[in-house]
Amino acid sequence: MTFRVGILGIDGSGKSTLVAGLAQQLAASCSVMSIGQRVTLHLGRGERIDLLTPLPKAAHPLRHGLRNLQRHWMLQRLPGLLKKYRPDICLEDRDGVVDLCALVTAHIPALRHLTPRRRVAIFSTLTGRRLSDMYLYLRLPTTVADERIQTKLQQTRRLRAYHEKPQLLERVAQEYLRFLDYLAAIGVPAVVLEADQPAQSVLEAARLAISKHFDRRQPATGGGSGSRRH
Repeated sequence: MTFRVGILGIDGSGKSTLVAGLAQQLAASCSVMSIGQRVTLHLGRGERIDLLTPLPKAAHPLRHGLRNLQRHWMLQRLPGLLKKYRPDICLEDRDGVVDLCALVTAHIPALRHLTPRRRVAIFSTLTGRRLSDMYLYLRLPTTVADERIQTKLQQTRRLRAYHEKPQLLERVAQEYLRFLDYLAAIGVPAVVLEADQPAQSVLEAARLAISKHFDRRQPATGGGSGSRRH
């Protein structure tokens, strides 16, 4: 069964960059499906299948909007894709349950009266998705995230989305903390990474965390695709 890793973090925290780096490193020893700016199945030995390719940073803003819709459509098909390709590990930029709960609650504060457990149950039913097997949370001060977002907006020539505004970033960050407590209570591993540290340090910490929990899931005799050594 595929080991699913949800990558959480506010906009600008480096989720897509981390997904790309992890996919490259982990694919040396097992098959990996990565969902970030691109959707790719890494089969090892340099072989890969691009299910959704990235756009150039200078592409027209409308193309970026269309690409986001395509990416969301791919996420809705994720259970079928995992069943079809059966990768050892799936890296998801924006988990379809916890991330959606946090984003929607940030936009609709009235939902805060619902416990995280209740919200997860509701959104799992609505989306047909389940919690990931483990989570990585990229923690970043909203001031730093805001600077990164402004730089990216200049590169892509698009307008700032509502959920990228500083007040929304802060709300989403607060919701993530509530869900981290919930995940700990139900025994789902969640590792906090400081996203303002050097990218290579964050990548190495993330790789070690995934390897630790992924290896625990494997039979002592091995088997399956890849040698499962990270």
